[in-house]
Amino acid sequence: MRWRDGPIVRCDAPTQRATRADEADRGSSTVEFVIGAVLMVFMLMAIIQFALYFHLRSVASTAARHGVDQVRVLDGSTDAGISAANDFLDQAGSSLDDRSVSADRSTVASSVTVSGSVAAVIPGLNLRVSVTVDAPTERVEP
Repeated sequence: MRWRDGPIVRCDAPTQRATRADEADRGSSTVEFVIGAVLMVFMLMAIIQFALYFHLRSVASTAARHGVDQVRVLDGSTDAGISAANDFLDQAGSSLDDRSVSADRSTVASSVTVSGSVAAVIPGLNLRVSVTVDAPTERVEP
């Protein structure tokens, strides 16, 4: 490799001054980061809120199934179904606020309804869960 003879050019400092447009953009990346960070935190809170909603809907559905299993049997009662659903919710559904359990039994069908409010992760967003499970009532026919 050969060296070319010529003048030595130093590039230590920039030779041009920043223009007015460059000076106006100073600090804009910080503002963009703050706006992006706020949006990301809000999206994360929304994901957590709806995940909690779907989890508690599943818990309420399972509690209603446990309750209807006690209501629909031959010697079952609505009190036994409500008790079974509340026992399950005590163990698994502690995040279900203002919950209520109701049961209905007739000669043909039985049902249990579990409802309540989901704990709010996003302030001001009040989601409500209500699940009803129906099943035929057991009976003896001659």
